[in-house]
Amino acid sequence: MGMSSGIHALTAIDGAVSHTKSLLWPFRAGVWLRLAVIALFVGGFGGGFNFFSFPDGGGHAGSGMPVDLFAPGLGVAFLLIGIILILALVFGIIGSIFQFVFVDCLASGEVSLSRTFGMRSGKGLRLFLFQVVFALLMVAAMIVALLAVFLPVQGMGAPNLLALIVLVPAAVLILVCVGVVLMLTTDFVVPVMIRSDCGVIEGWRHAWAFIRPDLVNAAAYVVFKFLLAIVLGLIALVLALVAAAVIAVPLVAVGVVAGIALGDAAVPVYLLLLLIGIIVAVPVLLLVQVPFATFLRYYSLGVLARFSAEYDLLKSPAETGAVQA
Repeated sequence: MGMSSGIHALTAIDGAVSHTKSLLWPFRAGVWLRLAVIALFVGGFGGGFNFFSFPDGGGHAGSGMPVDLFAPGLGVAFLLIGIILILALVFGIIGSIFQFVFVDCLASGEVSLSRTFGMRSGKGLRLFLFQVVFALLMVAAMIVALLAVFLPVQGMGAPNLLALIVLVPAAVLILVCVGVVLMLTTDFVVPVMIRSDCGVIEGWRHAWAFIRPDLVNAAAYVVFKFLLAIVLGLIALVLALVAAAVIAVPLVAVGVVAGIALGDAAVPVYLLLLLIGIIVAVPVLLLVQVPFATFLRYYSLGVLARFSAEYDLLKSPAETGAVQA
């Protein structure tokens, strides 16, 4: 095990740029499309649903009668929510597996969605469970702290108010810690699990062995990775907006002409143009993020290699560039 000199977060940038350029250029449609699919899943997903948000406060219908939980409308709503949650669960598990597949692709230079998917499914599931359990434990800790503040019968007295003032920054600190742990799990522990063929907890033990002696570099990486993600995210957003505008302008022009020529009868044309726009825009917007997602993953792998040569999974840029289209 060895470490390079300097700030790893800075010295790894050039290598990440070189690897990214070698993998993505010259342009190969197959490589970009497969990376776009991977980026879709490893990029994460969000959104939430309030199960208790009903008209008139949620406890009664507007007539003052209790809500019938078996009413057809509510049944459909719960069914849709259940389907969405199941899809989100499946999406999350696939995304966790693709974290490993992504590293396999970049380490080998062979960009494939299926080559190691089955082999990494067990590790991906363990990663997903670890992330969920860890996040839930942190949320539970925050809820317990909130209850400790609000439950006492004396109400919002001075001690409780003081506790609340302390609790808010503490909650923010917990959220930051959760984000850091999950980021390091993805960036460092996933490659360690691949190289050492181990689970998440054992992977963290291996990772902590080289992080603990060099906490300054670890902190620098966390801060710089966060700043890089913001900057690259803004650039990707601008490019996505430009791409969306390029796609939308001709479609809107056709829609205007159709509206003038057909009047109310142009509604089917509008729907067709909307469908065409979605079909064209989704893959284009996914392709826009490919170089940014690829660079950031190469960057984290490069930093990991500087923490410990034992976990250097990257080939030289020349070798990585020898991919199949």
